[in-house]
Amino acid sequence: MTRTVLVRRTVALTVTASVLAALAACGGGDDETVAAADPSGVTKVRWIFDWTPTSADLPLLKGLAEGWFDDAGLDVVTTPGGQINQLQSVGEGHHDITVGGGVELLINQAQGVPVKAVGVVQPIALKGLICNPDSTVTADDPKTLLGKKLATTSTDADDVVWQAWRNAKGLNGQITEVSQKAGLPLLFQGVVDCFPEFLTRAPIEAEKKFGRKPVQIWYSRDEGVVGQVIDVNTEFAEKNPAAVKSFVDVYARGMQWAAQNQPDAVKLMAETYPDLDPEITARELKALAGYWVGGSQKKRGYLFMNDASWKPTAEMLQKAGQIKEVPEMDSVYTTEFLPAKPYLP
Repeated sequence: MTRTVLVRRTVALTVTASVLAALAACGGGDDETVAAADPSGVTKVRWIFDWTPTSADLPLLKGLAEGWFDDAGLDVVTTPGGQINQLQSVGEGHHDITVGGGVELLINQAQGVPVKAVGVVQPIALKGLICNPDSTVTADDPKTLLGKKLATTSTDADDVVWQAWRNAKGLNGQITEVSQKAGLPLLFQGVVDCFPEFLTRAPIEAEKKFGRKPVQIWYSRDEGVVGQVIDVNTEFAEKNPAAVKSFVDVYARGMQWAAQNQPDAVKLMAETYPDLDPEITARELKALAGYWVGGSQKKRGYLFMNDASWKPTAEMLQKAGQIKEVPEMDSVYTTEFLPAKPYLP
């Protein structure tokens, strides 16, 4: 059985022939939807990464490198992220499992996409603003954003969180918002004062660019928004519960390993993604490992979740008009696939 890791481009703009080939290799054709176990008892699991390579990939990479998935009776094949909407692909049955934002999951579920969360990777979303340190913006005073120029996503699900925070702080119409399509260079080139990003790798890159730490405004934390979660196609989970449980167990084990063995984890990242700066990766992983754990995870293990993990996000989305009503929590997530023996930080 093969373990395949496809290196992703840092910036993805168009669907290339290589990505289409990868999708086909992973069972992404129209005539194949949910994968199932083969006669040998091995279950094929089609995983699709999220946007760009980061230390968040390590739980999956470690499981592949050590053969933990093989030992669990899983044949995990992977597809690069960034070229297509990974949650939509899982919902359509072209892939089985992925990782993505909790906001995106709730919005897609409300639209009938058949996906469900089987674990919370980041108890609090890490999206926020990175601001030029030479600006007058300060992290503890939202009013310092008045009159500033910001890049925003407009169509991104995470932009809903920004809008909710912006409106709550009385900033709507008081700042200039432009498209972020040109990427982080908008900030580096002085086109905008602040840029929305995940507050892990990007702030470190910005610090190297500016020569000192950028100002960071963590608006998703203020809104109490759940962060990255493991998403599964509901039909795949119904047909392959043992496989999903085994996958989640290996993923949690990989999180524990990465957090407790950070120098080795940085080496694994360098081997997998040689274009990434190991120094930035090391700093990113140190921060990210802390973000993997909230109060509940300290006691109940990596990936643990409950109603309190999800309700604030659902209530925020309802208030923002993104979903009609707060859903029943058992339709949003399930704990049945969490490790029987928790992997503790």
